[in-house]
Amino acid sequence: MNSPAPRRRFPWPVRSDRPEVTVANYEAVYDYYGAGRRRDWFTYPLLRVIDAIYRPRVRISAETVAELTRLNREGVGVIVAANHPSKQDPTVLAATLFDKRIRFLCTGMGLTKDPIFRSPLRPLFEYTGTIPVFRAKNYEGTASEIHVAAATRLIEVCVNRIVEGGVVLTFVEGTNSSADDLRILRLESVKKGVGLIVTGAHAANARVAVLPMGLVYHGREHNTVPPRHAVAAAGPVITWDSGPAPTIDEVRVAVRDGIEAALTAAWE
Repeated sequence: MNSPAPRRRFPWPVRSDRPEVTVANYEAVYDYYGAGRRRDWFTYPLLRVIDAIYRPRVRISAETVAELTRLNREGVGVIVAANHPSKQDPTVLAATLFDKRIRFLCTGMGLTKDPIFRSPLRPLFEYTGTIPVFRAKNYEGTASEIHVAAATRLIEVCVNRIVEGGVVLTFVEGTNSSADDLRILRLESVKKGVGLIVTGAHAANARVAVLPMGLVYHGREHNTVPPRHAVAAAGPVITWDSGPAPTIDEVRVAVRDGIEAALTAAWE
């Protein structure tokens, strides 16, 4: 009688070719993840569960939906640029983009801190199309040129996704919002990453659009319990189809203004 097959610890196969996720190994990491590791058979059922748990109220105008639909049909890459007031934001944003009106945006590539990719949750983030971000504060003592090179390579991956007509999801502050940025967003809180992606796409002669998103929580927030009364509002779509290419700071200002308009709508 044959013995039963050993049980897997996780419901996904273990790959032996995954690179070690450390900043010193950034080239191999982004070579591996840059091509995209999303698995729809895994992602869509997960998004249905996330949407059932969080159910954010999504405030987006019919005009914005129509503009995003048009841009998607024309193969224009879209950056979803959101604020970051809570640890729950990645799942709330995922549930927001699962809204049937803009569901084509839920195929976007997300960015998250690299320690998650050294935990048992790595396949979960990998199969949903997320890629690691190496933050300098996690690698104190590492040569600055390595941090710069890793950040540059990450921007290249994001630009390539936009050039291909894909979607990139980013929290423009790079970390959780300060208390001063919950109802408005200070310009200094908008990091230059979103500007680098836009200007990089323009340098590659590709069209690009930005969808500003404002996330707020009406009521008490919890770090471990799914928040209630989450609201996600969309600002107006930002494009630079005519005139000279914008500078990084011009992109930052436009994105800040768009997120502020979204926050105003979300708090109403």
